[in-house]
Amino acid sequence: MSDTRPLGVWTGVLCALGVVQTVAVLVFAATSTQWFQATLSDDVLWVRLAIAWATVQITLLLLSIAIAQRATKLARGARGRARVLGLGITALLHALITSATIGILLWGAHASVGHVLGGTVASLLFGLTHLAYPDADLEWVPTLYHAAKTLQGISGALLVALSASCWFLIPAERRQRFWWVFDGALVLAFIAATVSFPITPADGDDASLARAVARVAVTTVFVVRLVLRLVGPMLTAFERIGFRSMVAARHLRAKKTGFLAASSTLSILAVGVSTCMLISTLSVMGGFRADLKKKILGNHAHIVVDRAHEELADWQPILRQVRETEGVVGATPFLQVEVMVSSLSNRAGAVLRGIDPETVSEVTDLAHNMTHGKLEYLRHPERILTPPTSPTNKGAIDAMIEGAERAAARGIPEEKPEDAMPGLIVGQELARALRLVVGDRVTVVSPRGDLGPTGPIPKTRSFRIAGIFYSGMYEYDMKHAYIDLGVAQRFFRSPDRISGIEIKVEDVERAHLLAADLGPSLGREGLRIRDWKTMNQQLFGALALEKLAMFITLGIAILIAGFSVFGTLTLLVQEKRREVGVLKTMGTSARSVIRIFVIEGLLIGMAGGLMGLGLGFVLTFAAEHFGIQMNPEVYYIDKLPVHLDPTEFALVGAATVVVCLAATLFPAYQASRVRPVDALRYD
Repeated sequence: MSDTRPLGVWTGVLCALGVVQTVAVLVFAATSTQWFQATLSDDVLWVRLAIAWATVQITLLLLSIAIAQRATKLARGARGRARVLGLGITALLHALITSATIGILLWGAHASVGHVLGGTVASLLFGLTHLAYPDADLEWVPTLYHAAKTLQGISGALLVALSASCWFLIPAERRQRFWWVFDGALVLAFIAATVSFPITPADGDDASLARAVARVAVTTVFVVRLVLRLVGPMLTAFERIGFRSMVAARHLRAKKTGFLAASSTLSILAVGVSTCMLISTLSVMGGFRADLKKKILGNHAHIVVDRAHEELADWQPILRQVRETEGVVGATPFLQVEVMVSSLSNRAGAVLRGIDPETVSEVTDLAHNMTHGKLEYLRHPERILTPPTSPTNKGAIDAMIEGAERAAARGIPEEKPEDAMPGLIVGQELARALRLVVGDRVTVVSPRGDLGPTGPIPKTRSFRIAGIFYSGMYEYDMKHAYIDLGVAQRFFRSPDRISGIEIKVEDVERAHLLAADLGPSLGREGLRIRDWKTMNQQLFGALALEKLAMFITLGIAILIAGFSVFGTLTLLVQEKRREVGVLKTMGTSARSVIRIFVIEGLLIGMAGGLMGLGLGFVLTFAAEHFGIQMNPEVYYIDKLPVHLDPTEFALVGAATVVVCLAATLFPAYQASRVRPVDALRYD
């Protein structure tokens, strides 16, 4: 490193190493659970991780110290001295902070407390301070970790920013050669990733997920680099359209003062970030609505025929008439009562539904949602304790064997097939709350009992768990249970009566029209015919209102970005007063001057909007295909839903361009009022 050129080879190595480490820390933090679980069963992996991180931190420390020392020897005021000195000091601090955070994580993984508590960072910190070392005062460990993590984020951002700023210390011809080499390697990497890697990962396959992430990352970088390469040729082609477009493009390409150049860049970034925020939020809100609609239609009927606060008698003719109606795919009866389900360890309230196992699959996805057991066990409960020996349903077999062993351990006599208890299907969350597996016995308490001397006496009956289903909706999996319709009618003392008929139609969006036609065709008074939109009107209305509120709220961000464009063009008008004066002297009309600056605002809006839409598409695509896990006990879903709607993309893009155009009107009007004599007075 010389006194006049602060950026040498080792400084470049430090820049690259700092950026790579920052990315590696982010990846390690995002996949910490998998790493912790892997190190618990493989001590060699833990040692390798410790050695790798120690080697990287020592290298980073030595490089940062050497480069900081050399930077201090440069003459004060030398170009790049402050940047390189700041880079060395920041890299030194970042290495020390990273050593603290990663050291705590590796320490916790080595203490093997993460496996007991779930393998998360929070569990490791709790385990270190309370389980692994109960006699030591380690309450400072969580405080140190959180403080170091915060400082690590700040130092990492500074390290990346300083590394990027040092790039401009490299001579222009060397940067140009680097970009040609980089572009060639990127094209090869894009072709290889496209041919070899899948775009969507396979469920439960970490290797497939890594390959899909790599392909999306390489594709994103390739597209960004391709767009940057095409900016110059596109502006050149735009200049050939006409005189006004040529002047507007030349204004944007011309070298500006430092403040105006920074203001222009920030304007485009502001428009891009606000557009990305808006489209990402709308996609998530649309995903919530689409996911909710899918699960509601999968677990409930499209149309329900019933009576308000009254059961249906003589319902077979209604069922036959409904099935013969054009547009109806399937129909099934049900009997529904709220009950209490009690196991040996706990009890919980539930909505018990009597269903017809032979026809319920025509209307709902209950059979598809079964994770253990079978739907047919409701009709044949004697098969619950005699599962098939086929290995295709190994989980159900294991659960049944476990249930039988638990029953034998409690001293419960083995049940004969002819005396088999009726089957009961429960949701996964209800089974977890009551600690149930297939084959367990439960007691169901119904409010429809006998009348005793002291009042109503609830009716109880024993059932055996015939299956467990998972719908993805927490409330549904926690509150719903199913039994055979005939068993329900006897248990609830409703002979030959049902609560209603569930109907599935061909076109769910026209369910309300079919529901309106069913009323007169059935010809019975007092029937209540409701479609799925009517039954969930408040829920979908709340989602639509929330989506509108988010659109308005985040739309204000685009409006603020429009103010940034307004300020940039105002400064541009002040800087280009001389050029505007020359144009007007040559005969350019005021209207043409307005159009020139409007075109400039249009180009800024289009650049920022396309950047925001592209970034939003990448984020939503990654969230849709790679998944963002959510807590199902807090939300009704276990993964963040995302729905890409081309119409929303088009509307957001159009709104962005309109706002940017509106922001250009006043600066363009100011430019049109510039008098040539005033603009050229001091030239």
